[in-house]
Amino acid sequence: MQKESKLVKINISNSLAESELKCIKLFLKRTKELYQTHIISGNDNDISLNMKAEKNKPVQFSISLPNEEYLRSFYMAFRFFYLEKEKTNFLRVANIVKRRSDDELSKKYIDWLKDMWNGALARKQMQMYFNGKEITPTMLIDLWFNAHYFHSDELKNHNLANLKKTLSIDVCRFMLADAVYGASKAVFHLANSLQDFDEHKLT
Repeated sequence: MQKESKLVKINISNSLAESELKCIKLFLKRTKELYQTHIISGNDNDISLNMKAEKNKPVQFSISLPNEEYLRSFYMAFRFFYLEKEKTNFLRVANIVKRRSDDELSKKYIDWLKDMWNGALARKQMQMYFNGKEITPTMLIDLWFNAHYFHSDELKNHNLANLKKTLSIDVCRFMLADAVYGASKAVFHLANSLQDFDEHKLT
């Protein structure tokens, strides 16, 4: 999917259960939808944060983010890989592929992709705390997805409102976008590795 991705082909030798076939087929379909979002396929993917610190002065943040409409469609496509109950959950599909792979190199590659995924969702550019808990990308995804973008969870909406009072809203939005963008790379790598998977098996 991504031009910079090095193609690693994963061979699957063991017979796949029908439910596993459906998961892989849907995963590849959802990956194409994620790839077609403007932030991935277009030119509006500048997600960056710069900090300027001077003695006896507050830290100043300079943040660049894509258009909010593009971010929303990006998150809409990504949620199918993040939510645990989805058949296309990244870790679910990665585990299926690893279990059905026929060589150790492929298994190690899957482990590397899982580390990439988990690392993107755990990466912190700075240490920040809210209600005694360290703010992580996973926490922000949970709050923003469930209180702002896709659901109206009352408790999470309350927590998100308080978080906005504690921390710059732009910093929160950057951490969210950066984590999702980073995790998406693992999705594309896995899809690339399955490019030559027998399509007739997935019908």
